[in-house]
Amino acid sequence: MGKLGLSRSEFDVLTALLATADGEARPGDLSAGLLLTTGGTSNILRRLERERLVERAGGSSDRRSYRIRLTPAGAARAREALSLVDARLTQLLASMEIDAIRSGTEILHELLTQLGEDGPVHQL
Repeated sequence: MGKLGLSRSEFDVLTALLATADGEARPGDLSAGLLLTTGGTSNILRRLERERLVERAGGSSDRRSYRIRLTPAGAARAREALSLVDARLTQLLASMEIDAIRSGTEILHELLTQLGEDGPVHQL
């Protein structure tokens, strides 16, 4: 994500927010869904807020119950990052045989099933 000035964790947070129905999530849900510590998530959110890619939502006086919302700039950056990742994956997979890709996908699915992971780690 170097081209966009994002760390991997910042990319993960932005794209996780983009994947929600309303572009919002509680910081604790982001931490749990992305397997980040709450302290690490707080640091990431502060950096993204400084860059005006996310903002606090919800007017609660209890700072522990606020939500994080993508700004229009944050949504655009997340879409751009996803587009770059998609292009790179397409490039990498283009040289592989389709049977090798299917075989790898089946093995990965079986491994995740055995681990009790029936969905992507970024799912909130």
